[in-house]
Amino acid sequence: MAGQRARTPYQDAGTRTEDRALPAQRSRVDVGAGAATEAGDGAAERSARAQRPGAARRRQQARRRGGAVAVLAAVGLPVLGGVADEFGGPGVGVLFAVGAVLGTGAAAAVCSRPGRWWVVTAAPVVVLLAASGVEYAAHAEKYQGRNLGTGALRWVVGAFPVMAAAVGVALLVVVGRVVADRRRAGGAGAPTGRSRRA
Repeated sequence: MAGQRARTPYQDAGTRTEDRALPAQRSRVDVGAGAATEAGDGAAERSARAQRPGAARRRQQARRRGGAVAVLAAVGLPVLGGVADEFGGPGVGVLFAVGAVLGTGAAAAVCSRPGRWWVVTAAPVVVLLAASGVEYAAHAEKYQGRNLGTGALRWVVGAFPVMAAAVGVALLVVVGRVVADRRRAGGAGAPTGRSRRA
C-alpha cells in the first residue's frame, strides 16, 4: 500500500458531459383572454438585435448622422434664409426668420436625447450669429470702427423676436418627442392578458 495513490470519487465518475439547455418556458394564458399574445417577443427581438455583431457600431453611426443633420439644419437654414433676404433687399427679413425657425425645429426633431438640451440652448446664439454674419458679410464697409458697436446692438434687437420664436419651436418639438416616447414606453408595458400564475 505504500506508494499507492488513493483514488478520489470524482476520478471514478469519468468525463462529465454538459447538461442540455432547457427550452424557455412560457406562462399560461387565461381562458377568456383570447389568442395568446407574446408581450415579451418585441423586447426579446430588440435585445437580440442589440446583441448582433456591429449593432453598437450602427447605432453610433446613426447617432452621428443625426447630429450632423441637426447641425446642418440649425445652421444651414438660417444662413440660406439670410442670404436669400440679402439678395431680395437690404437686411435680413422674413426668409431668414422662417429659415431660422424651421432649422431649429428640424434640429430638435432629429437630434439625440442628450442633444435636445444643446438645440434649445444654442438656438439664440445660432440665430444671432447667422443674422449678424450674413449682414456683416454683405455690408462690411458700413460696420467699420464705431459703427460696428452700433450695428451689433441693432443685430441683437432685430434678431431677438426670431431667437424667441426659434427657442419656442424647439421647446415644442422636444416636449412633443418626450410625450411620444412616454406613450410608446407605456404602450409596450401594457398588460396583455397573461396570467400571473406560474
